Amino acid sequence: MKFKVRKNLLKVVLYVLCIFFLVLGIVLLLNAWEQRHYSYTPESSGDGETTQSTQTVTPDLEYNGTGYKLNKNIETVLLVGVDKYLASTDSETYINSEQADFIMLVVIDTKNESYKVLHINRDTMTDVQVLGVTGVVAFTRVEQIALAHTYGSGQEDSAENTVDAVSQLLYDVDIDHYITVTMDAVAIINDAVGGVTVTALDTINDDIVEGEEVTLLGENALAYVRTRYGLDDSSNLHRMERQEQYLKALMEKFKEACESDSDFALDTALEITSYMVSDCTVNELSDIYSAMSDYELSDYLTLEGEATVGDTYMEFYVDEDALYELYLDLFYTVIE
Repeated sequence: MKFKVRKNLLKVVLYVLCIFFLVLGIVLLLNAWEQRHYSYTPESSGDGETTQSTQTVTPDLEYNGTGYKLNKNIETVLLVGVDKYLASTDSETYINSEQADFIMLVVIDTKNESYKVLHINRDTMTDVQVLGVTGVVAFTRVEQIALAHTYGSGQEDSAENTVDAVSQLLYDVDIDHYITVTMDAVAIINDAVGGVTVTALDTINDDIVEGEEVTLLGENALAYVRTRYGLDDSSNLHRMERQEQYLKALMEKFKEACESDSDFALDTALEITSYMVSDCTVNELSDIYSAMSDYELSDYLTLEGEATVGDTYMEFYVDEDALYELYLDLFYTVIE
């Protein structure tokens, strides 16, 4: 599928970033058009039907007696919110202190014009590549997936290492593109839309009290989506609930701001572009802006599993059976 390249590219960048913080991550959905991994275009016969007969389809794999075929119409974009309070900069070594606080995989079905969102718990234990002093992979070890970003300079290499960790978790699935944003951008976007109003799910501080309606401004917005320690429920699973609530509300305010001020997106984009690292081209971001209104969010998913207290930090262990079934749901189709 191809889309016409549009103008106002800075406006596109802003829109993408805002949706990223929307937990639906939905905008970024249509992002991997230029380098689609499977390079698949259905061949049609003269009557407009595809030439392949479903009666002769050979399954790529079988599970519990059901045959599955790889969905070649899939595009994937990994969205990462980095635990950092400054604009994105290079580290002089191949290790940094920036963890991936927010991890979301957007899986787009270009044929059905729909997409699914997988919100990944940052405490998920999986194989993570450790980079040596030269930037080359030295070894792999099981640790929180959030730590994958700490290996590297904090730029493309750290983002790519996070991509690899997510791919490893999902049975080596191919991930087409990534976009990482430092968490500082939350407060910038939040204040640009005039604040975001929510009914607090937790007491975070004197300004944010559980059960009370509050308009989040400045650092309180960041505190609401980031705070976990010191709460009655300090698990990342509970924090993910707040993130979803907040980001949905943010999206509504962003839409309202764009409708009332035609320059809003462009002006805000100039403030936050330095907070992003991505392998997406400007044209791909433009494709997202052009096509996002035509696609439907078909499912919002999280990993099933158990959160436990490790030697030092929280650890989340996925339910392997549930994970494999989720993998099939995201990337395969059932052969009838």
